[in-house]
Amino acid sequence: MKFKCLEIVLVDIDLVDANDYNPNVVSSVNMELLRLSIDQNGFCYPVVVIEAHGRYIIIDGFHRYSILKDHYKVKKCPVLILEHNVNERLTATVQFNRARGTHKIDGDANVVVRLSQNGMSDTDICKYLGMSMEEVLKLKQSTGLKEAFLNHDFSTSWGELKEKLSKLDS
Repeated sequence: MKFKCLEIVLVDIDLVDANDYNPNVVSSVNMELLRLSIDQNGFCYPVVVIEAHGRYIIIDGFHRYSILKDHYKVKKCPVLILEHNVNERLTATVQFNRARGTHKIDGDANVVVRLSQNGMSDTDICKYLGMSMEEVLKLKQSTGLKEAFLNHDFSTSWGELKEKLSKLDS
């Protein structure tokens, strides 16, 4: 099979349009994580499009495009132009969405524990991985309590409760 070598080009962002069929929906939390990722890592992946009547219809990358346009207010968008018919375009969108895969809980848990062991606070882990505190704590619990909670700050509520109970016994 022959591999296609494709070029990334910059086009006027006002000529780029969403498609009318993408089933992929991204939560506001994950959109913020995508924005943060672009802030920290740069715009690493072009928007994949087809060209039709002087416009560029998105096949993959709508959410990256939205952040470029709405948050960064850029005038040009990096795109990779495919020469696809309608069926190829529809299947490509689903292929791109599905090929990204899903995260395995044990893989995420290992990343959370490593970040914690490297001194990252739970608050920063939440921020940079787009997780809630509850999710971070559950992932830590799934890997074993001792190492996962080594640097965690606990409240003294249990000690306070024991102290109150001992006063009642006296």
